[in-house]
Amino acid sequence: MTTSTHGDHLRVLGPDTGLAQVFAFYEDHAHGDPSAAWQAFTTAWNWAAPLTTAVPGADGRDRPVVRQAVAGGFTLSGLWHLPAHDGTGPWLALPLTGGERPSRPGRATPGGPDLFAVPSKVLRSAVRAVTGDAVGPGPVFRLEGVHVPTGFATHSAATPLRAGDAPFLWTAVAAQALGAARHITDALADADTAPGAARGPVPSAAVAAELAAVLHDERLSLAAALHGAPSARLGLPPSAEERLAARVQRAGNAVHQVVASALDHALASYGYAGEHPLVHLMEACAPILQQVRYATQLLPPDDGTSWKGANL
Repeated sequence: MTTSTHGDHLRVLGPDTGLAQVFAFYEDHAHGDPSAAWQAFTTAWNWAAPLTTAVPGADGRDRPVVRQAVAGGFTLSGLWHLPAHDGTGPWLALPLTGGERPSRPGRATPGGPDLFAVPSKVLRSAVRAVTGDAVGPGPVFRLEGVHVPTGFATHSAATPLRAGDAPFLWTAVAAQALGAARHITDALADADTAPGAARGPVPSAAVAAELAAVLHDERLSLAAALHGAPSARLGLPPSAEERLAARVQRAGNAVHQVVASALDHALASYGYAGEHPLVHLMEACAPILQQVRYATQLLPPDDGTSWKGANL
């Protein structure tokens, strides 16, 4: 197993790797540095590749643009052509080309994310159909400042995942979420000893220990479920995929509960958000926390049945 954080090396550990090894690596990686772990993951693997992809408009006036002008995400504007065929699915990938990525201050810069996943139901309520002024392969839509959280942005140049690689995505994302939350509880445990710390009635270390125990149980449970599991590309039967998806959702819920409890304690101890170091740490973990909530919806369980020994 590689221990490098470089995207090229991370590709060595991917959909062709056993899921237990995937879980152990990404949990440890995110525990050490959640922000770097997510950045490396998205530059190594294009998890949005299996989604239906719109075509960016070429007209200069309506050329798609992205602005990193909102906390925890981006805003997208411009014209896209939706695929002509039916069955777009619940999620849509909106790409930009190199020429469409603005580099002015306050906006996304070249080399940053250029592929954005948006729920189709959000599109229906947030976009306006264009008629008569654009020609494309299918319906044409213009977005106006649609918000996309950072966790739903990735890189088109990364190695594309397949629809059947869903168990790899779920495992890697759940592992990173558990690792990031463990990083947060570690920081909470040390909060009262920081210079100038304002201590509350309940020691942060005691709260952190309780929350860390929840994460420990979830981590052991998921690791045990993945013991002996093959790689995503060897395949899991539908029943095993469904059980894994459910376990990932449960782990994600536990992570969000732990993070919310840690933040509640931090704010109660410090009085307001700007003083506690956990606030900035949670901002760094935000993409992982956003992704884990919806990972099993982005790539839902497949109906492949090549591996019959799953016991998830």
